[in-house]
Amino acid sequence: MKLHKIAASLFVLAAVAFSSCSEGQYWDEPGDKGSYCAFPKAATTLSIPAADTMPTSYDVLVTRSNAGAEASYPITFKSSSPLLTGPSSVTFAAGQTQATYTISIGSGAKAGITYSATLEINNGSDQIVTIPSANLKYTFTISKVLVLDWQPAGTAFTISESWVGNADPVEIPVEEAVNWPTDGQRRMRLMSPYWYLEPDFAEKGHNIEFFVDTDYNALSMYATYQYIGESNDGEYYFFGCPANYGGSFTNQGDVYIMDGVMGYAASPTGSVSAGWYETLMFQWKR
Repeated sequence: MKLHKIAASLFVLAAVAFSSCSEGQYWDEPGDKGSYCAFPKAATTLSIPAADTMPTSYDVLVTRSNAGAEASYPITFKSSSPLLTGPSSVTFAAGQTQATYTISIGSGAKAGITYSATLEINNGSDQIVTIPSANLKYTFTISKVLVLDWQPAGTAFTISESWVGNADPVEIPVEEAVNWPTDGQRRMRLMSPYWYLEPDFAEKGHNIEFFVDTDYNALSMYATYQYIGESNDGEYYFFGCPANYGGSFTNQGDVYIMDGVMGYAASPTGSVSAGWYETLMFQWKR
């Protein structure tokens, strides 16, 4: 009898060794009879449409290897936000191989912020089966689509020192995304600056975004090339203040300086390469 048990255990170990799992995909459970539980799916990501209400909870499926007596398994719950909470265990009813672990989602979630939690099962140290590590952990991520609400935020009297070279400041509207959710940060944009600076060459509708703190001190630029609405056998972009090119975004009171570079791409879908230095300087009257 003992030899039969040993042989059966070796068979179980071999079966589990050949099992596999990938994030977000369901795992085919091995046909062993060991007493353990696992997450059949390793991750879930939810994106809630802007017009919908955030859910108040989310149920995570947990499975166990045999339908025995009622049993509970410890689960370690870690969250990026106090808005996501979960119990310290999952309980299987007698005769059931599936159970539900409920993640609670509190009120006050902001659109545009990603909230995440990780769950980890503890099967104990006396189990005879080695479970794939990916099936002992589960990652839950949820966010609500943010539709920015842009509102007028004054006027920037702007000079383009290199690209346009205008001597007299040009009035350019400024807008703020008043529902931007990041604490301590305001998201702003210069409205079609190069169309205002040189309307004969640029199209309207291509803005330059930047960030300031709650006291309107310069923080950073949008972290990529921004199309300026100009093309001439290619497309032209402004890359706001990249440090590797010696760029910076600073202010002294209501005067702001964007030291950046202009980029060029051979086509709208082509890669952008830095080509020329450009400085936008403006006095922002709010």
